[in-house]
Amino acid sequence: MLILLLLFGSAFSQSVRKVHLGFPEAWDGDKYKELYCPSKNIPKFLDGYFLCQLSASYGSQRAPAGRKLNHMIDAIGAVGAFHISNGQVVFSAQYYPARPYKIWEFYDRNMTKASVPWAGWSDYNLTAMGKWEQVPANQDSARFHPNLDFWRVGNKIIAGTEAPYWVGYEFDVKTLDKFKLFPFVEENDVFGNPKPSMIPISMAIHERRDSDGTIWGSFSAMNFNEQRFYQGIFTVDESGVRRVIGMYDYGVWDPNACGKDDEYIGDKTLLPGYIHSITTTQNYVILPITSLLINPCKFKEPPLSKDARASLQKGGLWGMDFYDMVPMRFLIFDKNTKQWITQKPFEVFPSMFVTHQLNAYEDTNGNLVADMVVYDSHDPYVKYFYTDFLTSRIYPSTARVLRFTIDIESNRVMYSYLIPQETIAADFSQINHNFDEKPYKWAYLVEHPFASDNTIIKVNVEDPSGVNNKQFKTDPTLVLHEPWFVARPDARKEDDGVLLIKALDTAENKGVLLVVDALTMTEIGRAYVPISVPFGFHNRFFSKKELGLPEGLAGIYGASEIKNKFFKTTTPKPTTENGFWSRLVASTRAPTVPTKWVPISAKPVERLGPESPYPTYPGPIPSSILPAVVGRPSSITQPEDIRMVTMRPPGTIATRPVPYVPPSKTASPVRQLYEHTLKAFCHWLSKIFKTVVFEHCVEGGNKAIRGYLDVHKRQRAV
Repeated sequence: MLILLLLFGSAFSQSVRKVHLGFPEAWDGDKYKELYCPSKNIPKFLDGYFLCQLSASYGSQRAPAGRKLNHMIDAIGAVGAFHISNGQVVFSAQYYPARPYKIWEFYDRNMTKASVPWAGWSDYNLTAMGKWEQVPANQDSARFHPNLDFWRVGNKIIAGTEAPYWVGYEFDVKTLDKFKLFPFVEENDVFGNPKPSMIPISMAIHERRDSDGTIWGSFSAMNFNEQRFYQGIFTVDESGVRRVIGMYDYGVWDPNACGKDDEYIGDKTLLPGYIHSITTTQNYVILPITSLLINPCKFKEPPLSKDARASLQKGGLWGMDFYDMVPMRFLIFDKNTKQWITQKPFEVFPSMFVTHQLNAYEDTNGNLVADMVVYDSHDPYVKYFYTDFLTSRIYPSTARVLRFTIDIESNRVMYSYLIPQETIAADFSQINHNFDEKPYKWAYLVEHPFASDNTIIKVNVEDPSGVNNKQFKTDPTLVLHEPWFVARPDARKEDDGVLLIKALDTAENKGVLLVVDALTMTEIGRAYVPISVPFGFHNRFFSKKELGLPEGLAGIYGASEIKNKFFKTTTPKPTTENGFWSRLVASTRAPTVPTKWVPISAKPVERLGPESPYPTYPGPIPSSILPAVVGRPSSITQPEDIRMVTMRPPGTIATRPVPYVPPSKTASPVRQLYEHTLKAFCHWLSKIFKTVVFEHCVEGGNKAIRGYLDVHKRQRAV
C-alpha cells in the first residue's frame, strides 16, 4: 500500500494553473531559424533530431464559436526539432503548409478574422468555407494538419495524420523546409488506380516497422456500389513502394437500416471500427477494432447548427458512433502467408476504445501477447483533447493498461491488467523499440498528460503488483510530454538508456528538453529553450545514422558555423555548497528559485542587401552581462561572446510581401528582441541585487545602445 501511495499518490498535486500557455493564440516560434539552447550534461552519444508534433495555434479562446480552434487535433500544426549533437542542443520549428495554415496566414495569423472555414472538431463557419472552396486546390497544400506522428520511410521522414491517401508531408529534417506530400510509389489497385466505388476512409496513424525497414499499416475502405466495408493491410518498403496485400471483407451492410437520429440499427458486426494504432509480432499483424464504429447512415453532411443565421456548424466527430454493447474485436493477419487467420474477428467484452500500443510478441505457447492503453469509451477524442477541458480539469483516471492474450488455435481472447490499479490517468506509452515484437519488461507512460507537475511512470509489465514500478517527477511548474527511449551504445539491459522528454515551464512560458536516466528515472541533463513550445501529441528521435546523414557536426556545418552554433560552454561557479547542476543530478527536484533565461542563438543576424524591400537590420548589439547561473551568483563575469537570435527573413513567414516601414517609426525585430532581452535581464538583476532598480537598468541599457549605434553610424560614414 505504501508503494502505491508513493507511486501514484501524486494525483492530487497536479495543476491546470497556467497550462493555457501550451495552447497559444498565435505562436510565432517559426520566425527563428535556430535557437541555441543552454544545456548541461547532454550525453554525447545522442546525435540526431528529436522531432516533436506541435498543436501550435488556436486563436483567442475569448472569441465566439466559429472564430477559434478549441481541439488539439484542429490546431494549426507545426514541427519542432531539437538538433542534439556533441552535448549541445539547437531548437527550430516550422508550420506545415497545409490549407488551414495558408488560410490563417492570409488573415495575418488572426483566427478571429479568418474564422474556421474547414470542418473539424471545432465549430466552423459554413459561409467562409463556401468562399474558400472556390479557391483552386494546391496539391502540396493538404486539407489536414499532419500533426499526429512521424514515419520513417528509408531515410526520409513523413509528418503524418490519418488521411489514407497521402499520409503526410515529407520534409528536410536539417532545415525544416522542402515540405511536399510524400510521393508513394503505388503498386496497388486501391491507391494507385483508385476506383470511384472503392473509397479509403481512415488509416491508423501508428504504424509498425520490421527490422528490415518494412512498414505495416492498415486502413478502412468502403465499396459504395456493393455496400461493403473492408479492412486493408498495406506495406511500405524503404524505397516508398506501397502495396496493399490484404483486404478483409466485413460483408454487405443494409442501407435501409438507418433509424432515428441516423443510428445504424442493422447488424453491427458488418461495420468496421476505428483503429488509431496497430501492433505486430514477428509473424503476425494485430488489428484492434474498437467499439467506435463507422456509421454509413452518417455518410452525408452533418445537420446544420440550430443557429442557422450564424452560418455555424457544430464541430466534432461525425460519421462514427460508439456502441456500448459492441465488443472489442481483433483481426489477425499472417505476414508470411499474406492471409487472414481470422475468418471472423475474435471478440472480447466489454466495449473498448484503444489509443496506443506498448508492444506485442509471441509467447512460448504460440499465443499472441499484445499490450495496449484502453478506455471504456472514446472520451479522449470527444472530451479530453478540447482546450476548455484541459485548462479547467486534470486528465481523468479512465485509462486501463491491459495485456491481451490471443489464443489463435482456440479463437479465444483473454485480458489482464499490467498495473495494480484498474484505471489510471496515463497514456502516450513508449518502450525501448529495440525490443519491438520481443518479450520485454519495461514501458513508460505520461501520467496526467497536459497538466503541470505531472510525471513519467516506468511500468514493469512482468509484475502487475507494481512493486518494481518507478516514477520520474521534476519541477512542479513543468508539463511533461511523451518520452522517447534512446538506448546507450553499449547497453546490456533493456532499460539502459535515456528518455528524451519535451516540457513546458509554465512559470517562465519557456520550453525545456529533459534527459532522464531510464535505469534510475532521475534527471541527468537539461536544455533550456529560450521561447515557449506549445503542447502536442507525439515525439520521435531519429539518429543521423538512421537518416543517412554524417554523424556529428561534420558535413552539415562549415567550421565557422560549428564554432558559432555549438560553442563550448563554461561551467558556472557554484552558488551554494552544491552547484545547481550537481543538485540536479542528485535529485530530480529543482531549486526553489525558478530558472531564468533570455533568447540566445547560434548565428549572427542575417543582413539583407540594399536591393531588399525590407529595412536593414541594425548592427551588432554591444556586449552586455547575461545571467549564467540559477540563484544568487557570487560574481558576474563578462561572457566570451554574444549570441544573437537568428530570425527568419520576413518573406519566409508571410505569404504576401511585407511593406517597408522606416526603422524610426517601427522598431525592427532585432530592436524588439533587444528591448525584450534587456527587460528580462534587468528584471533578473533587480531580483538578485537589491541595489539595482529595474527602471534605471532599462534606461541605462537603452542609452548604451543609442550611443553605440551613433558611433557605429559615424564609423560606417568614414
